[in-house]
Amino acid sequence: MKIIIARHGQTDENIGDGIAVRSSEILLNSEGIKQAERLGDYLKSYNISHAYSSPLRRAVQTTNKILQYHQNAKFLIADHLIEQNLGVAETMPKSVWKEIKKNSLEPWHLFKAENGESYTELQNRSVNFFNGLVSNHSDNDTVLIVSHGGPLGVLMLHILEKPLTEENYKVNQPHNTEFSILEIFSGGAKKIHKINSREHLI
Repeated sequence: MKIIIARHGQTDENIGDGIAVRSSEILLNSEGIKQAERLGDYLKSYNISHAYSSPLRRAVQTTNKILQYHQNAKFLIADHLIEQNLGVAETMPKSVWKEIKKNSLEPWHLFKAENGESYTELQNRSVNFFNGLVSNHSDNDTVLIVSHGGPLGVLMLHILEKPLTEENYKVNQPHNTEFSILEIFSGGAKKIHKINSREHLI
């Protein structure tokens, strides 16, 4: 099977001091719409059979831009793809939250805000979804996944077999509408064709 993994298009929260939180229902801004349309045009020849999106509107909007070229694709909402739960930090300015994380004595991958979700917990749910998807699809399927920077950043580390560290996360977290393509073969072997590509934006 072939899997295409993409981050949603740009929103105003991505470029401002706000946190693009899971509780936000912000839509793509004008640049984000252009990014999603260009990604859709780039992927129009891939014969996508199934698409899974985070329930948040910015991800659904991006998915719909891609699926306009794949009218027969089965579109499903997947709660496991929702953005990281930041708990009480969701109401903080981004700069304040970054300073709190920086000054924490807990390991980066285990630190979380009150009522929130650590990067380890985030990776566990992202990987569980990914493994379930691989188990439930046939070799001939081409599957699209559209999610957010948090879940995709930690998922890419799993796919690339890299440790869950802050440095690895920052390097491998996709920017808006960057996409990866990989093949999963019977027996579990995989072949990576593209990682966080932005060639559709060039």
